[in-house]
Amino acid sequence: MDFREKYGQWAIVLGATEGIGKAAAFEFARRGMDVVLVGRRKEALEALAKEIHVETGQEIKVLPQDLSEYDAAEKLISATKDLDMGAVNYVACLHAMGEYNKINYETYEQMYRVNIRTFSRLLHYFIGKFKERNRGAFITIGSLSGWTSLPFCAEYAAQKSYMMLVTEGVAYECKNTNVDVLLLTAGATITPTWLKNKPADPKAVAVAMYPEDVVKDGFDQLGKTYSYLAGEINRENMQKNRCLDRNEVIEKLGKMFEHLA
Repeated sequence: MDFREKYGQWAIVLGATEGIGKAAAFEFARRGMDVVLVGRRKEALEALAKEIHVETGQEIKVLPQDLSEYDAAEKLISATKDLDMGAVNYVACLHAMGEYNKINYETYEQMYRVNIRTFSRLLHYFIGKFKERNRGAFITIGSLSGWTSLPFCAEYAAQKSYMMLVTEGVAYECKNTNVDVLLLTAGATITPTWLKNKPADPKAVAVAMYPEDVVKDGFDQLGKTYSYLAGEINRENMQKNRCLDRNEVIEKLGKMFEHLA
């Protein structure tokens, strides 16, 4: 599908520097869109922009921005207001691993600003703009941690759950429009962050996907469904876990990550 023709000229990727965000930026460009890259590290974004442009020929803009800043969303809205924005992919997330009370509370407040405040403001703004012109796409990257509680990463799981639930609700509200909204949930994905905090269970590690596969699989679902879990093995495992009591799932996840306490 040519995204430029369907949605508009520009896509913006929030959290584009590496992992799923980097893969998404390449995928948007390969599907015909110019891309705005957002992240904290200017030099890394500029290097990525050059790489994408050389491969695809698309125009790439760089917007260095710390999404935990109180006015981050307003800065991004102002910076893109004159562009023909067609798609938004909110990949950015901030998390902290460890026992809940041993993590500095300021870290949780910073996580809130990235995972909820900036996200919800951009979702609200762009959905409004897309509905006005009756075209556009908004993709939120979800996490399996948002489907249940996650011991030793409880605050992150709760915040991802918010992102996931609001995205699914908005997706339904847009079903009779030409605005496609998708919650794309990734299971274990081989990114720099995941490699630092990967679970102890070898079986969980074995099913990890590459970011490029998550993105391509997910982007193909735009306009077809509200919520999608990437990876056939992930979907099979999710069906098995649904047979378990919530207490059993929490116990299972706790044992998987207690080495990070």
